Amino acid sequence: MKKPRVLILADFQKPHVREAVRLAERCLKGRTQVGRRDLSDHVENERTSAAFGLVLGGDGAILAAGRRVSRAGVPLLGVNIGKLGFLTEIDLEELEPTLDKLLDRLPEPVERMMLSAEVRRGGRLVRRCTAVNDIVISRGALSRIMHMTLFINGQEVNSFTADGIICATPIGSTAHSLSAGGPILTPDTRAIVIAPICPHTLSNRPLVVDAAAELVVEVSSRDGSCTMTADGQVLVVLKNGDRVAVRRNAWPLKLLKVTERSFFETLRSKLRWEGSTPYA
Repeated sequence: MKKPRVLILADFQKPHVREAVRLAERCLKGRTQVGRRDLSDHVENERTSAAFGLVLGGDGAILAAGRRVSRAGVPLLGVNIGKLGFLTEIDLEELEPTLDKLLDRLPEPVERMMLSAEVRRGGRLVRRCTAVNDIVISRGALSRIMHMTLFINGQEVNSFTADGIICATPIGSTAHSLSAGGPILTPDTRAIVIAPICPHTLSNRPLVVDAAAELVVEVSSRDGSCTMTADGQVLVVLKNGDRVAVRRNAWPLKLLKVTERSFFETLRSKLRWEGSTPYA
């Protein structure tokens, strides 16, 4: 019987990650064909195949791994050896028993929507990329407040004078968007969050639009550089008049869920989400 192929995806430059990789390889030795993918290489949309991918690291590793192998349909299991680990499924001490279960029976992965973005300059395509969490358009480090106009499905929505704007997936709604005052969406919601960053107004309101919507942000800032980032890991320098089109990605991120932990339990434990103050 042919052994299943498993990818180990991690930033091998980090010493504590290398220790976790050695543990994973010991657990998989003799039972699988093991492939390695170094996430510090910043590769996207790789053509590969595997029964599943084992992502060792924190949330940043999940984001990089998603952009790398999601197009190939490789489901991912996140193992937290970082700080927060909001997107990861298990901790390192759970790795060995979890792998035993996965190699015995692989569960059906859950699918989470991603975003794609295109930067156009004078009608010419400059860059295309994907994101698991969010596409963020923001001012440069030394530039002043920037000006943007938002269009949804070809209709002008509003103009913003702000530090930037965030377009987030449901998964990304608990990341940068949440810090900017955006709402929390459950992971299976089919929607996109649009949250301005520090807008110069007293009436800031984030938007939630259908996942099928096409968003276009036109940058009209002459005071300095501004950028577009995907998941905070891919950066494109924008120029005045550039247009960034954001839409639902053609393929989803696939994740392996092996615990009974709910999304709301994760919010309480990882983000310290608390309800009402208890009264005597």
